[in-house]
Amino acid sequence: MKKIIPTLLLGLVAAASLPTYATPISATIDLGTVLSGGTAPTGSAPWLSATFTSNTGTNIGTLVLTSHLNGADFVGGPNLGWGFFLNAGISSINCSSGNCADNALSGGSYNSGQLGKNWNLSFEWLAGDRLVSGDTTVYDITFSSVLTDSPFVVNPDPRAKGWASVAHVQNIGRSSNSGWIVGNGQLITNVPEPSALGMFGLGALLIGLFAGLRQRRNGSAVLGSP
Repeated sequence: MKKIIPTLLLGLVAAASLPTYATPISATIDLGTVLSGGTAPTGSAPWLSATFTSNTGTNIGTLVLTSHLNGADFVGGPNLGWGFFLNAGISSINCSSGNCADNALSGGSYNSGQLGKNWNLSFEWLAGDRLVSGDTTVYDITFSSVLTDSPFVVNPDPRAKGWASVAHVQNIGRSSNSGWIVGNGQLITNVPEPSALGMFGLGALLIGLFAGLRQRRNGSAVLGSP
């Protein structure tokens, strides 16, 4: 028994000394609800989707915006666009592909101040600046602190009625109609995945236990031999 303990402790120390593995973060927001009093975009909901991916313990992530709008509908207008409510500050944002917004703004409000938000991608009015049917835009975001979960949260303003993202859609039905659409979607989907180092620690623990048991068995055989 005395020979088992050192080898078992060796395995425990190897497992305990390994760093905590990162947890993948995946957050998807589908905008498929018309804000009260607005005009529904053409086609079926959701009309827009936003997917964010990252890992806990890092301050960088990727945001993919996808337009499912139909016809001539588009996201845009002077200083308007697609906004999110965040619980993390952004230090930099880079559009790596797709139809990029003209500006990334913080602070302000939507719909004459009725619904607060804290981050807005401003797609301007001119053709070529709009987010239209079939567009996909990718942003690389650096946050001011490391992430512990999805940075996107539901707007705490009770007038927001539980949305995490809002967008302004113009030219609905090839007319002057416009409307606000919102969504909260699946904000957080964290799926732990053991790293190779974590598996190594578990293996070291099992090897230590096996080695100790083997030594004990061999010792018993020697003591019991004629």
